[in-house]
Amino acid sequence: MRIVFALGGSVVMPKEGASVDKLKEYAEVFKKIKDMGNELSIVVGGGNTARNYISVAREFTNEAFCDEIGILATRMNSMLLMSALGNYVIKKVPENFKEAELILNLNKIVVMGGTHPAHTTDAVAASLAEYINADLLVIATNVDGVYDKDPRKYEDAKKLTKITTKELLNITGSASIAAGSSSIIDPLASKIIDRAKLKTVVIEGAPGEILNAITGEHHGTVIVPDE
Repeated sequence: MRIVFALGGSVVMPKEGASVDKLKEYAEVFKKIKDMGNELSIVVGGGNTARNYISVAREFTNEAFCDEIGILATRMNSMLLMSALGNYVIKKVPENFKEAELILNLNKIVVMGGTHPAHTTDAVAASLAEYINADLLVIATNVDGVYDKDPRKYEDAKKLTKITTKELLNITGSASIAAGSSSIIDPLASKIIDRAKLKTVVIEGAPGEILNAITGEHHGTVIVPDE
């Protein structure tokens, strides 16, 4: 399969900082998926790296410039993961989809971050998946699926195991698009998923669950196109 992963920045760079052992674990999982005969692209988020910088910059500047800072953070996180993937990658972070497709066509794993202000890495991953006609989009985040409301705020939130792209639009329609915002899937990404009719899986970003997303044994949410 041709698969695009949206890998949350907080997965690569948690609050306590990057871990050599954890990065090795993620790298081995992605190598294994590649060795299974799949084509991989990974779009890495800015996570805590981006949020820390943006929270300070926001005191001085506007959201568009904060977005630019966030994009640089995503590329730093991309390079961190790239360094652990060795010869499975080309040591170049693509800045657009044409560059990403060229790397993919060289039979290497694509690792990239953000591309444009006001576009989260989820939206970038969804756009890339549409651009390269991916078979599957996997959103690996710090929540184990899509809920009917934010489980971090509401104790009675219910996890949805399977929804349509239209239902996703209804759930995510009011999410924030501010620089550094963190929602399960942002509104723009949801619209691209719906437009492109992308089969999408939302999972917790643990290494084992990433592998399970490919085999179909995951514990997340499956999003299917409307008929």
